Parts: sequence; structure tokens; C-alpha cells
Amino acid sequence: MFLTNEKKKHNSWQGTFYTRRWNDDNSIAYFEKSYGGKPLLKKINQIAAENNLIFNSSMVDENNSEIWKTSGWEMVHRLNVLSLNLKNIESSNEKVVNVEKFTSEKISEIINIDHKIFESYWQNSVAAFNETISSCTHNYLFVQEEDSNPVGYGILGITRNYGFLQRFGINKEFQQRGFGKKLLGEVIKFSKQKKLINIRLNTQEQNKHAQSLYLNNGFKTTNTNYLILGTSNTK
Repeated sequence: MFLTNEKKKHNSWQGTFYTRRWNDDNSIAYFEKSYGGKPLLKKINQIAAENNLIFNSSMVDENNSEIWKTSGWEMVHRLNVLSLNLKNIESSNEKVVNVEKFTSEKISEIINIDHKIFESYWQNSVAAFNETISSCTHNYLFVQEEDSNPVGYGILGITRNYGFLQRFGINKEFQQRGFGKKLLGEVIKFSKQKKLINIRLNTQEQNKHAQSLYLNNGFKTTNTNYLILGTSNTK
């Protein structure tokens, strides 16, 4: 009921919410609250305990997380929000060659790269990629190659004049070799050519390597943090 491959809508008197399997490698149930307050959050926590399930929330603004915590949910991960102001970035007329529109037809190709890059919990599923596509007006895929083999990728979503770096990673076997900096540079160059105002992204608080890459390339930390919250039987 809650571990479907595609996102499923649920209605109850406590509220409305969506669930699906977290990803293909985990039996965690993804939870996204559409409408409802403490009664709904307590109910989901109860369902988790009764059915030996674990629910993890979609990202919750840390400033709005108290109602979740008082309903029995616990923090699983904190995500820091970083932002790059493109106003002072120098423009380049050099063509970005490793970019194309990201559509659902590309998911089967990119999901294999994704699973080589990210640890089990952070891997994307087909449903998650489709939700990524639907979350922005335009989506672009950047692929970093070495000897014609993909070693990393990034997905840039654009809505109005704002960019959102929704996925970004390099295969661990190819890290510390400048591929991340090169790929990020292409994303920034493309964003500047598209006349975007800024680029925002979320990164794991404990992933210091990724944060260092972004900070060394002009991104700044913001005052916004998001939490991934789990039902009380998470641990």
C-alpha cells in the first residue's frame, strides 16, 4: 500500500499525503504531506509502528519542523542550502557541449550512473527522477565523461530565471581528479548563458567534500536548512 514504485495519493480525515518506495534499494516509505497537521503526523507514526514500516519525510524546512518532532518524528538528515549569485560571474561564449534536455526518456540511461555514484540511501528511483522533472519548468542534464565513459552527472532545473542543481555527483573511483570542478564549471557557465539570477542546491551537512567543492566555486551558505525526518522507529 505504501511501498509502491510510483507515488500514490492517500486521503483521510486527518489529511492528505503521498507515499511511494524511497528508492529501489530501500524498503523505507517516502512520505510527502500535502494537507494536515499533528493528527496526521501522529497517525503515520502509529501506522509505522503497527506495520513495522519506516517512513521518511520529504524535505521539511527546519524552521517548520517542531510540529513533526512533537508528533514523534525524528531527524534523519540535515541538508544545508547553498546559493550562487550569478551576477558577478564572468560570461563566456564558449559552447557547453555536454548538456541536453533532461526528459523521462533519459532516465533509464542516467539511473545506472546514479547508482554508481550515490550510496544506497541517496540513490534515485525512476519515480524520483520523474518528480525531479515535474518540479521545474525546464530541466537539463550534464554528463561528465572520461574516455567516452560517463563518470558523473548533474541535473539543473530552471523555473523562471532561477536554477536548482537537483542532482550532482561523480563516481567515487574518479573523485579527486578535477571532474567535479569541471562539471560544476559547465553548469555555472550554462546558467550564466541562460541569464539565470542564481543557482541553489541542497547538500548533506556531513558531506564536507561536496560542500568544499561548492564553496570553492562561489557558492555561499544560506540561513535555510532542510530536514529529512523519520518515524520514531527509524533507528
